[in-house]
Amino acid sequence: MFTRKNLSILLLFIMIFTLCSSVSFAAEAKPLADDPGVYYPGTHTKAKPGDMLVSNTTSSKGLTGHAAIVTDNLSVVHIGGYGENPEEISLSKFFKRYDNSVKVIRYTSSRDAKKAGEWARTYAEEYSDAKYDLAVKLSGFTHTYCSKIVWQAFYYGADVNLGNKRPSSTQLFEPYAILDLDDTREVEETGSW
Repeated sequence: MFTRKNLSILLLFIMIFTLCSSVSFAAEAKPLADDPGVYYPGTHTKAKPGDMLVSNTTSSKGLTGHAAIVTDNLSVVHIGGYGENPEEISLSKFFKRYDNSVKVIRYTSSRDAKKAGEWARTYAEEYSDAKYDLAVKLSGFTHTYCSKIVWQAFYYGADVNLGNKRPSSTQLFEPYAILDLDDTREVEETGSW
């Protein structure tokens, strides 16, 4: 039979074997860098939460261009125009709808951008019945327009004031203003500009 000494040695051997086995399995795991990610349609650019999308294919009674924001789950929040409401759609649907003529503008702080993307997703869920309207303050939630959603996402979600606008202002935050913001850079351009 087993003596106490033999049992101790056997137990020690089992513990060492178990420890070494789990370490070797952990070393075989795929590195996160191999994650293919989500890319903008027809590009080699990875989508990131908080990316601002600006298109030149739309005009809506006083507002030239169109803007949207990428959410924390890599979909897009926007409002299409009069008679529409805020919605969350896929990247591919957004690019198809706006003829693939899109500039992707990225905020320098990925942490703040992610917060903005999360706020935008929550806004689209909670205010899915908001009305499209250009004659509104930047601070209101029930009446909105495309680039106002982008501004609010950064202002309320990440405490970042794009373009240094006052929330009580009724001055439009225009889609093309996104192209010239401080602390941003263009990371992709598709279609014809």
